[in-house]
Formats: sequence, structure tokens, C-alpha cells
Amino acid sequence: MNSARRNELIHRLLAGRCELCESTEGLEVHHIRKLADLNQPGRRAQPAWKHLMAMRRRKTLVICRRCHEDIHAGRLAKPYQK
Repeated sequence: MNSARRNELIHRLLAGRCELCESTEGLEVHHIRKLADLNQPGRRAQPAWKHLMAMRRRKTLVICRRCHEDIHAGRLAKPYQK
């Protein structure tokens, strides 16, 4: 089972696309500390990237540099258009 999880992340990396905007350049992996951080009651609506991680039940997201910077700056409310 443990190797299956590693395989899944490796396959996502090898796909070579940002999971938010589908860009193919400058890919990075965004990590969160724990899944419980995604579903905090009493907070405003979740950004699209948090919703995607919660839906997949994954603590990682393969994204491009631009999306990663925007997540950390609090600017990414919804995915970029292609």
C-alpha cells in the first residue's frame, strides 16, 4: 500500500502538468501539514486548490511556480484559465 501512494505521486509528477492551470513549465509540489487543515469549520469558502486537495484526500498538489507563489500569497482563489 505504501508503494502505491508513492507511485501515485510519481505518476502525477511525470504527467508534467500543473494540476490547477495545466501549465507544463516550472513544476513544484505544494504540501500541507495535515488534511484536517483543509476542512476547518466556520471559515469562508475554500479556494479551488484546497477543495481539490480535500476532494482527492491528498496532502500534495503538483503545480507550476506561478500557482505556487499565488497560493502562498493568498491570491489564488480559482484556477487560471488556459
